[in-house]
Amino acid sequence: MKKILILLLILFSISQVFSDEEHNNKSNAKSKNKYYKIARSLYRKPFGETLCIPFIWLGNLTDDEKDKFDPSNEQEPKDLDQQRRFNLTNWSQISLNYFTTNAKHDINMVTGASQEAESINTKGKFGLKYQHELTGKISEEFSYDVKEEIFYSEKSHERRNSFLTNNLKLSLFYKQETTYLRLQFNNRYYNPDETNFLNLPGVVYNTQQQMTSSAILHLKQDFGKLSLNVYSNLRDLEYRYVVPLEENNDEYEVHQASDYDSYTDAKLFFKIADHMKVFGRMYYKDDLNELSLFDQMNLGGGFEYDNKIDLFSSIKAKVQYYNNISDKINNEQDHNFVTQLRYSRRFRNGISGFVSYINRSCYDNETSQIYRVSNMLRIHAMYSYSIENLNNSYLLSGIKYNPENEGTLGFIEQNQYLFKDIYSTVNIKYSFDLFTSYSLKIEYFLNSLQSFWIKNEYTDFYNIQKQNLIYFGSTFIF
Repeated sequence: MKKILILLLILFSISQVFSDEEHNNKSNAKSKNKYYKIARSLYRKPFGETLCIPFIWLGNLTDDEKDKFDPSNEQEPKDLDQQRRFNLTNWSQISLNYFTTNAKHDINMVTGASQEAESINTKGKFGLKYQHELTGKISEEFSYDVKEEIFYSEKSHERRNSFLTNNLKLSLFYKQETTYLRLQFNNRYYNPDETNFLNLPGVVYNTQQQMTSSAILHLKQDFGKLSLNVYSNLRDLEYRYVVPLEENNDEYEVHQASDYDSYTDAKLFFKIADHMKVFGRMYYKDDLNELSLFDQMNLGGGFEYDNKIDLFSSIKAKVQYYNNISDKINNEQDHNFVTQLRYSRRFRNGISGFVSYINRSCYDNETSQIYRVSNMLRIHAMYSYSIENLNNSYLLSGIKYNPENEGTLGFIEQNQYLFKDIYSTVNIKYSFDLFTSYSLKIEYFLNSLQSFWIKNEYTDFYNIQKQNLIYFGSTFIF
């Protein structure tokens, strides 16, 4: 607990420095030629967390709105002007967590086989999560993005593999009229003393992940009617595994090892009509280890249809076939068909939403039968209101129907302005086969760029455990 409090004090002090600078320079949220309105919505911030949107560009505001959202008309400081010249944006969030559960059987609640499972108890545990994202421009064509997440928790029944991780992502972008290039390096570090042993595919013995690194190249090139999309990923997993000694099965010998894989996905598109393209695709996974047990190749093609009908509606469709070539895949899954359809609609009264459907099927040569692999239907609807406040209030609901993978889920969420820049967010998720969760978040905005919040999230994993997480956090944009 002392480690958490010290780390929390350091990170909060750093954030408070930026907070004081923001307070002393009231014009930090003002742009010379554009005006921004902060809005609330669902957004996948770094590392997959569902958080608030920091900025949504809603066009030029009226003069009255400018007066409302501009903090002042003072001259901007030189350091801020230099920051805008390079389009620097910092997003930072820190939260202190407290975890409780009613689980009684410790060994069943720890992910994988952990020698320390029996020493983990059901008492409340503290945790800390710090997230930061820095984006900026080097020139008109080049930009960069840095994301980092540090997570620490006292060992508990949280359904996690590791309780001390550092996840870092570095990206460099090149964007030109016909070219898009992304170079990215990812590194996730696991503290061995805080990481459980797991059963990994292709590895005989229980393994403990220590570090995962990957180098990514993503290229999109437009040649007119022809276009190319190439994605490549080289991954390295560093891990330890234990082997029981032959003379005494109660004693183990620890070994250090590495696992390498490379992934390449290439598509070549040809535009045959407005909104319509045909494409050929090749996917190749190379298991770079000595036995190459999991080598795999997919060859196929299909067509895409993408039509933005007007400012308020759009429709997308994709049909593709691919042939699996791998010793580890059953024969009935050699020939695969994927059909995707999505319709989006936005109305003038603040209502928007979409409907999407994905079907996956396979064909067996021996039986000449088509088998359904999975169906997934998603329906989302959102109603935005009270847009005159600092953040929009909204009501969001949706359902995902995916019976083959036990993935059927329904949810409803409401973000509501209460008073004096205080907002509440209520979320309910219900899964027929997995869990039900309830969450309540109260957030107070000091200004459009800084907020403090408290959140409570209760989850019932059917016939397994019930757990509760309390978060105390703050979000800063500077």
